[in-house]
Amino acid sequence: MKLGKNRMKRMIFMALAILLAGPVFLLASDAVAVPLELKLASATINISTFYNGTTLEVHGLVPVDADVVLQVSGPREEVHLKEKGKVAGFLWMNKNDVVLENTPAVYMLYTPAGSQAKLIGPELGIGYKALVKDIAISPESADKDFIFAEYVKLMEESGVYAINEASVAYGATTADGREFSATLTIPSKMTAGEYHVTAMSVQDGVVVGQVQEKLDLQLSGLPATISALAYGRPLLFGFMAVFIAVSAGLIIGVIFRGGGGAH
Repeated sequence: MKLGKNRMKRMIFMALAILLAGPVFLLASDAVAVPLELKLASATINISTFYNGTTLEVHGLVPVDADVVLQVSGPREEVHLKEKGKVAGFLWMNKNDVVLENTPAVYMLYTPAGSQAKLIGPELGIGYKALVKDIAISPESADKDFIFAEYVKLMEESGVYAINEASVAYGATTADGREFSATLTIPSKMTAGEYHVTAMSVQDGVVVGQVQEKLDLQLSGLPATISALAYGRPLLFGFMAVFIAVSAGLIIGVIFRGGGGAH
């Protein structure tokens, strides 16, 4: 009976110790929490009639002993391509249909100066080599790495894939962390839709924090009206398209006749 009482006392003591240590543990966890902040100058970009791309200012806060990588990404989609190759040893022709699944429509990275080598890599989940691991390419016999590399070149020419080194600037250091800022390029090939801007803090080869903000590209003005007609009133839109095409043809015909063209 005495032994049972001693055991009971030990259990009560341990329970009290856990309850008292709980707040201390929580305070310690808060003390080592990684501060990371990201703010966009605007969460919405309007695509109007004469829109030809724009820029977006962002800033935030990263731990003093960490670096930051900014990422702009678009929705995942299925991409259909034609693989070219030599036929009969000298003719370049379309040989196979290639499908890339789970491919980001937009993928742009921004890094501080002189840090690309340690901030981009598949082990961090950052960069093109990290992307290709999550992308399925068919047919299975296709050279996945080669096809994706060629696809990246195509997207870089369009401006929607990019790795921008020395594009993130660090500012003042405070008790809360180190300030950073960057100017993001929003190319004209980025269509209306929902995108994400992500800030990742990297320390000693490990991503220790991540925060994400939504960025909306919206049609406005005449493009919005045309889009509403095309999807909401397709018959009316068809009549308008035919009318505009015929009118343009008549105007061009009158100009050429007036300029002494063929009769």
